[in-house]
Amino acid sequence: MMDTVDITIIGAGVVGTAIAHELSKTGHEVFVIEKNPSVTQGENQSSRNAGVIHSGLFYDQGTRPLKARLCPLGVRMLYDFCESHDVPHLRCGKLVVATSEKDLRNLECYMTQAKANGVEARMLNREEVTAKEPNVRAMGAIYLPSAGVVEPTRLVYKLFTLASNHGAHFLINTELKALRIRPEGFELTVRNRDGEKDRFLSRKVLNSAGLYADEVARMLDPESHYQIDPLRGEFARFYVRKRPDLMCSTNVYPAPLKVELPTGSYWTVGTHITPTIETASDGSWAAGPVAIVGPINIPARGKEDFDGEFKPMGDYLERISPYFPGVRESDLEPQHAGVLAVLAGYTDWVISRPHPGFINLLGLSSPALTASLALADYVRRLMEN
Repeated sequence: MMDTVDITIIGAGVVGTAIAHELSKTGHEVFVIEKNPSVTQGENQSSRNAGVIHSGLFYDQGTRPLKARLCPLGVRMLYDFCESHDVPHLRCGKLVVATSEKDLRNLECYMTQAKANGVEARMLNREEVTAKEPNVRAMGAIYLPSAGVVEPTRLVYKLFTLASNHGAHFLINTELKALRIRPEGFELTVRNRDGEKDRFLSRKVLNSAGLYADEVARMLDPESHYQIDPLRGEFARFYVRKRPDLMCSTNVYPAPLKVELPTGSYWTVGTHITPTIETASDGSWAAGPVAIVGPINIPARGKEDFDGEFKPMGDYLERISPYFPGVRESDLEPQHAGVLAVLAGYTDWVISRPHPGFINLLGLSSPALTASLALADYVRRLMEN
């Protein structure tokens, strides 16, 4: 007879660990399958990003209702969590800048969207932008005081630790190989770290496999049409204390940018500047000596396209110099590359229940880090109801 567990979560990124924390603290028996050799390092999407805490400005309620609802809610939940559990974070705000008249008109539309989403936002003129960030050049900007930055690996570690303390079991180096529907739930076949295969039953299964969520969905339903279209995002960095004209302690974003992929096009927030975090002399969190620049998005060669050559540093310079003119190509150096789980044909996240007891979470790219706790609460309510 096979062992039977209550709930199995597939994937231990930031969303998977957030769900494990949410379910375990309310008394559920939880097992988490993670194919990577570590949870605490937050491999794949969860660590290979800039750690931005988004306000929820960019997501309209008509085409992206989940993002529009859960991102603003997740901001508040994330700050409360970080403050309660000593996770490094910085409420540094965000400037979305206009460098042309067309950009200014677009920002007016986003101000309307901010109001609809309940996001605090202020329109700044040129002088007000300069007063806030002297090295930023813009005709105007939207200022979002609730935006910030978080250390994603520390966030994943804390969620993992809390979930474990509440009794959740994390099976690392364990890869899901097969999934079948049974009368008593679901039969899962996994390959363990020693290469041996095991089978067990789970009454409920949550698919939070990130870049591989489409493959897990097809294990349950071979006719599933969902497809992850991996998008590689490359990041660079510069040292803000190298010269006075490089100082920057706020998230600075250009107007949104349209990106073409083999399966269609979508709008991205463009190549932006994000501060890192350090511990100040008084023990508080402060902007660090490094600023992250990115991403430059290109179609990925696969779901783990993390290595290889970066775009030339001149490409980063070309993208940020219109609004941050003090940076030079020689200031920039490669930082890291990540791969986003873009869901082909969808602009919003997809959270579906193709079978009683089974929930898919698909296309959980940005702003899923920001919304991770809100997503976990949403999934718990969906599962319990």
